[in-house]
Amino acid sequence: MGDCSEISAPSPTTEHDVPDELLELVFLRLPSSLHLVRAACTCKRWRRIIAHAAFLRRFRSLRASPVVAGHYRVDKLGHFSPPPGCNPVFFLSPSSDTVDLRPQHFSLDFLLSRDGGSWDIADSRGGLLLVNQCSGNWRVAFQDLVVCEPMTRRCRVIPPPSELRGYPICGAFLLDGDADEAGEPISLSNFRIIVALLYEGLALACVFSSGNDNGNNSGWMVQIPMDSLVTPHNSLHFAGQAAGSIYWSNDVHEILALDKDTEEFSCSLFPEEAMYCRHAFVGCDGGKVRLACLDRGHLKVFIQAEDTEEWVLEKGVELQQLVNQVHGQDDGELQVNMLKKIISVEEGSVLLCTEKGVGLASVDLSTMEFKRVAPDDDRYFWPTYMYQLPWPPTIKACLD
Repeated sequence: MGDCSEISAPSPTTEHDVPDELLELVFLRLPSSLHLVRAACTCKRWRRIIAHAAFLRRFRSLRASPVVAGHYRVDKLGHFSPPPGCNPVFFLSPSSDTVDLRPQHFSLDFLLSRDGGSWDIADSRGGLLLVNQCSGNWRVAFQDLVVCEPMTRRCRVIPPPSELRGYPICGAFLLDGDADEAGEPISLSNFRIIVALLYEGLALACVFSSGNDNGNNSGWMVQIPMDSLVTPHNSLHFAGQAAGSIYWSNDVHEILALDKDTEEFSCSLFPEEAMYCRHAFVGCDGGKVRLACLDRGHLKVFIQAEDTEEWVLEKGVELQQLVNQVHGQDDGELQVNMLKKIISVEEGSVLLCTEKGVGLASVDLSTMEFKRVAPDDDRYFWPTYMYQLPWPPTIKACLD
């Protein structure tokens, strides 16, 4: 036999031999942004691939639903014009995506207080919170607002327009900015704020846009007040948000609505049958808003007539008739006299509660289907602010 030259064995393949394109396909199959962060911590190469704007856009398009990390629960004030937001405490969502997170990751202790007081949550959207200094009073003056991202412990102070500082505000709310390079409409560098306030007896809206701010508080735009023939009075009470609008009521049975898209106010009258009732504004299919009221043993649902501001009765039912639907399912424990409050917790339906806010039953306002809330259901039905994991995730350090 002739001489056989020695054949060397091929060198073992490692993860470093996998092309970037294949790694991208693997990363695109990860279930959430939190898993992306974990993968990015593996090495600089993986971090570089994941942090690329084109990859983040592709990942976002495949994962339209962001991870809900949890909710901030807050105290409910007895009478208020802005939404309630005092003494926030964070509660994690019971999800596999949040298994490695802890409530302390969402603490607001990194925010410096001017007077040693606490912070009110004015609103939440995506991975951002809008907060202001807790006043301990139902009336809140227009002072500095703070937009913060608790997960990264970063914040941005937004001073009010100088000519409006100190005026009573009815609420401040976060809005999306323009979509950024990663396809995300809201982030700490890309957001808007809409503030409703009372100015010389009129309702006024002003909007801050981070894209228009060049560092000297130039991001504010003051909207023209609503028709001066309609006065909102000083007794405004926040009544909820539904279908892109914010609602308040006052002591003369008026409903004040602020459209977050047009930034314009409108005013209507409560229907006579609903003037002294517990009520909730509920967003429904097709962008409609329904006004649901508890009225002396009846549930009444109103809707605005086409091309008018008038609220008309759409349907009504006796509460006893609804309760009868679940008798036999709960041994008759549910009684009509237990249903004291009405709360809007999700689109198209309301929750009927005890005076202390214990949820008892839900009602679908389209079908009037009545469902008993499980007695061991520990859901929280007082004011909450949902918090989602920030996007894009903070993974851009040490890319080189």
